[in-house]
Amino acid sequence: MGLPMLSIDIRAIYENTVNLVKVCREAGLDVFGVTKALGGLPAAARAMLSAGAVGIADSRTANLEKLRKSGIGAPLMLMRSPTTKESSRAAAVADMILVSALPGIVEISRALEQMGTSREIQLIPMVEMGDRREGIMPELLNDVVGAVDKLSGVRIRGLAANFACFAGAVPTQEKIRYLEELAKSLEGRSIGSLVLSAGNSSALGLVFEGKWPRLSYPGHLRVGESILLGWDIMTKEPLPGLRQDAFRFYAEVIEVANKPSLPEGPVGLNAFDETAEPVDRGCHLRAVAAVGRQDIGAGSLMPLDPGIEILGMTSDHTVLAVDNAQSSIKVGTQMEFRLDYGGLLGAMTSPYVEKIIKE
Repeated sequence: MGLPMLSIDIRAIYENTVNLVKVCREAGLDVFGVTKALGGLPAAARAMLSAGAVGIADSRTANLEKLRKSGIGAPLMLMRSPTTKESSRAAAVADMILVSALPGIVEISRALEQMGTSREIQLIPMVEMGDRREGIMPELLNDVVGAVDKLSGVRIRGLAANFACFAGAVPTQEKIRYLEELAKSLEGRSIGSLVLSAGNSSALGLVFEGKWPRLSYPGHLRVGESILLGWDIMTKEPLPGLRQDAFRFYAEVIEVANKPSLPEGPVGLNAFDETAEPVDRGCHLRAVAAVGRQDIGAGSLMPLDPGIEILGMTSDHTVLAVDNAQSSIKVGTQMEFRLDYGGLLGAMTSPYVEKIIKE
């Protein structure tokens, strides 16, 4: 095999989307499938759309361009405000854009003017709801919307909220209701019908528990991680009816040996400026796999063999305790892992990981 390999099961992505769309629709919500962890993989986007997603969302303009060039005609949402230099590209490909700062909105309008197009971009201002990443403070929302009314080529389509990405703020019924009240305060403006982009995968706990509030506006959730990994992102527990096997990661064992568990001699910081805290296991069986941070970024691997434990990872190597492995581990063994969201994101964007798509 050589390179580490990521296996992508498109059927599992389809089935997870089908089940999530069903549950969300029962709560009065549509689903935008999010492809950013997959680098805008067209096969995954098509699976989400055929399973009932009403559109595709991504945080990278280049990914939306890839999706459009692949022939996808569904609505595309850019989830991150474009930089000044990419405003023209974003204006050319995105149908709607989540925005949070007036100068960036002005750049989008200016880009449309320079393009000389009659195309109109739907803007959905992100409101700061406690996660402290991007978002307009609620008390400034009316000023921003008023300024947008005077710009050409853009119009406000609704309001958005984001949770559990930066500070870990949890979505609640009260916060969703507050977003609805903010939308009501904008009624009567020249902004057309409103939609609430009411959250991301973190909101699915409320949906599955039957606690999602009935809203007076059409709403949708932007769902990526829960479709891809099949779990509640707040608890990492499987969601009912969803699969957790859409992705499998494989790496080859390049060394197996009995070694002392503790370092010898003075120690300092490791390659990532961390202080290692090894557990004293005595002399035990360790394996080294050909995978590291260059392959999965800041994410984590989880061995499928419950008897194997990951001891640590450097740029190119992963060290594992294999004393209790249920399978035979030797040089050349292809070890199989699950990934968390960070690991999936890293593996998909790493040039050192081979991607195998199963459709």
